[in-house]
Amino acid sequence: MKSFIDRFIRNPISFEITSLIFYVIFCFIFAVGAIPSIALIYFGTQLLDGGFLMIFFFTAICFLAVFIFFVASSLFVGLVERLMTLGMKPGAYPVGSTIFLRWLIYAGLHLWLVNLVLPFIRGNNWIKIYLRVAGAKIGKETFVNTKDIYDPYLLEIGNEVVIGGDAYINCHFFEHGHLNLNKIIIGDGSTIGGKSYLTPGTRIGKNSTVGVNTYLRKNTEVGDGEILLTPPGMNLRQIVKIMRDNDK
Repeated sequence: MKSFIDRFIRNPISFEITSLIFYVIFCFIFAVGAIPSIALIYFGTQLLDGGFLMIFFFTAICFLAVFIFFVASSLFVGLVERLMTLGMKPGAYPVGSTIFLRWLIYAGLHLWLVNLVLPFIRGNNWIKIYLRVAGAKIGKETFVNTKDIYDPYLLEIGNEVVIGGDAYINCHFFEHGHLNLNKIIIGDGSTIGGKSYLTPGTRIGKNSTVGVNTYLRKNTEVGDGEILLTPPGMNLRQIVKIMRDNDK
């Protein structure tokens, strides 16, 4: 089975054909999430014969239908994602394994959600509800202002955590022909700065701060109350001098 999947994935023709098939399946999945919106728009069409005021209401209904689509599709896709990731535990899986193939399909669906829906619900409670449905553990009074959360079922966020704008939280990487999955844990009261990058295995303690644009390598552990910052652009000689002064 392993060698067959490996050959199948590496064959460009079979891979592209299969990708097209799954794109069609993804369309149907999002179409299910759009059913409430379609029903609302259909109801609104009954108002079109009532003059200008009714047309105005119909326009408002269309905008409301768009919002309902974002909410309904995020919840339905989140449920599908949760079912797809059952049994996908942290670990290293060869490219030819069934887990890798399952993850590849799951990641394709999630990428659609990241680009089509999540940008419009980030920063409010709906994205937290989606993350919980998808398997993430989210604490109370937490603020999430990013769409770029990958493999959310491996994410644990404590209470009163702030995830800044466009922070990138990624629970997978590829290395030596293997897909590596690992948890990311963020402790209570911590702040993740905008456009920071968290990689698999990252553990952040309580009341810690990860500054803007800070990159944390895999398996990084940040203690309670620690502050990690990326230094601004500086002359290399200045950086060396600062490092030498700190060593004294």
